[in-house]
Amino acid sequence: MAITENIISFAAQQGGSFKKKDLLEALRSDAVVNDASLSAILGRMVATGRLLKTGWGEYAIPEGTKPRFLVRPREEALGIGRALKERYPLVDFCVWDSFCVVPFMLHVPNVNITVVDVERDLESTFFDALKEMFPQYSVLPHPTKEEFYIYGDGKDSIVIHPLYTESPLESFAGLRVPIAEKVMVDIAVNPEFDYLQGSEVFTIYENAFRSCSVSRSALLRYARRRRSLDTIQKILANIDLPDHD
Repeated sequence: MAITENIISFAAQQGGSFKKKDLLEALRSDAVVNDASLSAILGRMVATGRLLKTGWGEYAIPEGTKPRFLVRPREEALGIGRALKERYPLVDFCVWDSFCVVPFMLHVPNVNITVVDVERDLESTFFDALKEMFPQYSVLPHPTKEEFYIYGDGKDSIVIHPLYTESPLESFAGLRVPIAEKVMVDIAVNPEFDYLQGSEVFTIYENAFRSCSVSRSALLRYARRRRSLDTIQKILANIDLPDHD
């Protein structure tokens, strides 16, 4: 993902304004960013109107700017992803967890689900590896709703799903993670998220669109790949949407 989106998100988290030194500290894990390169990036963002320079080493986002909804797995999910990547460095997969939608929820359940999407032919391979490496988790390959409630409900769970062709992904912390629009579709149709698929999913969608920059076109493109376009269109038709693409 472009570092500019990380900068906008950081600014939003700081209340709209920030100091360059604080931003540099927040981005320290990104090896391509140093003081000089960050100054150049900030200069370009000011020149294009994406940032305002408010003082020496101080910046702000223009009023009304919304950050992207960024999917940032917690450390537990990142640890699972790193272990898989070390064992299978050439396999295409992504990892995320249920906590990424918590900021948009009205009721926060005590549920910890890590989702691993992997090439369909390797689902069983990943299942065996995850059972071996993380015995403390309930590992569920493509479960039905009933199977999740029997074997995963109330437990720390890893759920494995096939990675759909052309799934929209980006990089974070050396791993592949889904973009927000993929997650928003997945929580509306994956069986393990049945607990969200009543009124809560409408709340999540409305809050995400209101507080973040969400691409409606990207959402619908992925919904078509998931053959769940009707489901997503029904959600969009029943929430108060701001103007988006």
